[in-house]
Amino acid sequence: MSELPAGFSGRPVRPEEDLGDLVELLNAVAVADHGVADVDERTVRGAYALPAFHPETDSWIVHDADGRVAGLADHYDGDELHVAPYLFMRVRPDLADTPLTDALLRQALARAMETVDLAPPDARVALRTDVAGTNRPVVAALERNGWHHDRTNWVMEIDLAAAAPIPEPAWAPGIRVRTADLERDARAIHAADADAFSDHYGFVPQPFEEWMHFRTSFVRAEPELWFLAMDGDEIAGFAICSSERPGQPDLGWVSILGVRRPWRRRGIALALLHHAFRELIARGKPRAGLGVDSESLTGATRLYQRAGMRAVRESYEYERVVREGRDLRTVELSAG
Repeated sequence: MSELPAGFSGRPVRPEEDLGDLVELLNAVAVADHGVADVDERTVRGAYALPAFHPETDSWIVHDADGRVAGLADHYDGDELHVAPYLFMRVRPDLADTPLTDALLRQALARAMETVDLAPPDARVALRTDVAGTNRPVVAALERNGWHHDRTNWVMEIDLAAAAPIPEPAWAPGIRVRTADLERDARAIHAADADAFSDHYGFVPQPFEEWMHFRTSFVRAEPELWFLAMDGDEIAGFAICSSERPGQPDLGWVSILGVRRPWRRRGIALALLHHAFRELIARGKPRAGLGVDSESLTGATRLYQRAGMRAVRESYEYERVVREGRDLRTVELSAG
């Protein structure tokens, strides 16, 4: 492990043994960043059980001299091409503006260097991470360690009570909506997700097993809130929703909303949003939210604003180039 400042010790995460410490750390950072705890034990267990993640080599937990959890750095490399590994790093708020943050960033880069050859030999490989826009100490540490601010993401919300009545969904001719049957539909939804999001900045394909685990293990899967806009037997668009988020039981969440290119500009995305909002209201939810790239190539932010949503939280995506080469991610819209 990268050399730590005096008084700190680090080792790989032992998921069950460290569960309480991890929840404590992640919620302390969330409260400092956003004013609300947003992690529970299920979330943590889900993260450490991802198929491509190996805690013994991909995770580092740091404790201070008193044995208190001080920081965490996890290396996720679950995309099919291994060109965009992800660093999940959290540092206890009172230690964020200390050399501990730099040590975790050095360790993350070292791990990315060890796995760079998993990517195609001519491919650009860049380690990514995210940080709350309010967390200035970590932003400063990223920049002094050679990371580049690549993207700004928003959490957008709507006050469903204030927006009532939500319009009836206006479905395009030939489109009908139904809920998902995970046993029957999961692979088709995964394929539709990849198709729809291949037009989004930074897209790289994700294996079905990683995608399915992420969609069903971090939060409780609610297929009755997975809405499929069908054109015959084909999925034209989809909205995967949850009735709450950890720490925010009053917030319905649209985890992912997508429309495949042949069915765009027919109002399907807005109809899906209206359908989801109405279903969340029926479950007593006063608010709904989602995450979005603020510079979305497909203009998603304009759609959400038209639906009555507004940005309530901002975070930054940073990247650290590990190896230069041909960029295999989506970085612009293709013609057609």
